[in-house]
Amino acid sequence: MIPQRNHSRNVVVHLLNKLNKTEIKENMESNFVKIVECYIITGVGILIELQHRENGIPPNTEIIDSTSNETWIIKKRVHNGILILDKSEKYFECETESMHVDSVFNTLTERRIGVETELDKRRNGIYMYLIKPKKKKQKLKPEIGTELKIKTTSQPRVKCI
Repeated sequence: MIPQRNHSRNVVVHLLNKLNKTEIKENMESNFVKIVECYIITGVGILIELQHRENGIPPNTEIIDSTSNETWIIKKRVHNGILILDKSEKYFECETESMHVDSVFNTLTERRIGVETELDKRRNGIYMYLIKPKKKKQKLKPEIGTELKIKTTSQPRVKCI
């Protein structure tokens, strides 16, 4: 069994490498998100990187695959610890539930690269969230590259600033 610390580091290294291969969509439509990356983290849930141009996504917001009609629910925003320490993490007022993940780096150079990589993600509208499937009998996680529609309701939503 891989110790948790090494597993977390491997996930971070994979995320850093994956960003260079991810197709970033320049003109995201309003009310849509794109799945950039998706992991199942034991004891935590489904950690997902979403690209969007919204002013945040409130907890309990539904995101829907229009092809399969499968729905996932945003549980909370996941902030990046290195950006928090760098005082450069982006916050949205409507994201009222959050947690953070920490990264482990062997050198200061790796840390600087990690900060720059995460800042590039923010500049491209990429943020991490925890999600859960709405129904028990559906795919656990959405496919990478899929665009999902943000469900809008007739009820007033918390306005994000």
